[in-house]
Amino acid sequence: MASAVLAGGAVARAQPTAAPLQIEYRAEAGCPTEADFRERVVARLRRPLGEADAANAYVVTIEKSDRRFTGRLGVRAADGAASDRDVSGDTCDDVVAALAVVTALAIGTHAADAPASAAAPAASASASAAAVPPAPVGGERPRPPPPVPAADTATRLTLGAQLLYGAMVGPQAIGARLFAEPPVGATDGDIGPLRFHADLEVSSDIPAAGGSASFRLAAVAADACPFGAAYGALRLAPCARVEGGLLSASRRGDAPVRSAARGWLALALPVRARLLLWGPLVLDAEAGIRMPLLRDGLLVEGAEVVAAPPLEGVSAIGLGWAIP
Repeated sequence: MASAVLAGGAVARAQPTAAPLQIEYRAEAGCPTEADFRERVVARLRRPLGEADAANAYVVTIEKSDRRFTGRLGVRAADGAASDRDVSGDTCDDVVAALAVVTALAIGTHAADAPASAAAPAASASASAAAVPPAPVGGERPRPPPPVPAADTATRLTLGAQLLYGAMVGPQAIGARLFAEPPVGATDGDIGPLRFHADLEVSSDIPAAGGSASFRLAAVAADACPFGAAYGALRLAPCARVEGGLLSASRRGDAPVRSAARGWLALALPVRARLLLWGPLVLDAEAGIRMPLLRDGLLVEGAEVVAAPPLEGVSAIGLGWAIP
């Protein structure tokens, strides 16, 4: 009986083991080793390797170029079929982690119930790795990783300045504006739905009461832009504005300069345009109409200078900077 037991033990020890993965691994100095790469692949599989896993050969190559690392996984099936997948990242460890995920997905059997954490290392690699799922190998098609949302300048505080041009109480006017958009979300066109700004406008001279007159407007305003549209890098949004401040008039002639001031209240309907230039820098412009609500003329020592018209044109152009 003892000999039978020993013979049985010898037979058990003689049982063949599962063939190892066929991996050809080449990487830059300082990158994780082949053994580390194999361990990461097995960790992603969450199961022991079997003989069927050795049916395909995997060629892994990692190179460094311009301070970034690029990795390639070549899958060579037993029937001669071949597919390649490229990833890139800032560090070699990121690329190796992403390639381990892609290799585990290529092995295929665990794709249907893979945990969501399996895609985490790939997020630190290039978007090209996240956007292209590995080709199906020997069975079920793997699920692609979820897309990474693009950066949105309208969900950050945006500060900027603009030059103004238009009409004010009749004559042409120029001015300057400082504006701020709080990070309260974005319209469909990626423009902040709220904006607050402070304006200073100065009109050209017009004949008035035996001399000439000019106007100066200092106002603060709030814009609401509930919806918009995007056309490539261009964003458009119609807005509604309410503004209030102080309007002053100065009359000049044979007599000394005289001035007067009164309150200012107006509504405006501008259309805003935003062009994404570079990173957080944007070109911001607008054009529209303004409707003064206080239209009584200004009286300077008994002489009426001018009354505001029912509609005025407004336009502006400038630059903005989105702050993270």
